[in-house]
Amino acid sequence: MTADVTLGVVAGIVFAWLWLWVVPWAVHGRFFRAMAALTRKILAIDDAGEFWQVYKALLGHTARYVGRNIAGTVVAGIPVVGVYILVRDDAPFLAAFVASMLIVFCWPRLWPARTAF
Repeated sequence: MTADVTLGVVAGIVFAWLWLWVVPWAVHGRFFRAMAALTRKILAIDDAGEFWQVYKALLGHTARYVGRNIAGTVVAGIPVVGVYILVRDDAPFLAAFVASMLIVFCWPRLWPARTAF
């Protein structure tokens, strides 16, 4: 059981660090600022052609944001799957994994990962 908990803690830290490497905290702020500005612009437009042009820009921002988050999940999840194969008991591993991952996510300054892009 101690080995499962240790592997869970290591997997949680590695997952969070890799995810923050691909999707740093600044990405979320940039996305929501761009979304807010484009949404206000969309609501103020009367011309259909201009509306679709701005709407396509909003779609592009959303697609990049979602794609980057999916890429971060895949990149960070691959090592976790490898570690999960070594585990005998799921519950302690998963509890330790979630706890350590949340600690790293809640205090991102603990692990100042360099950005991937």
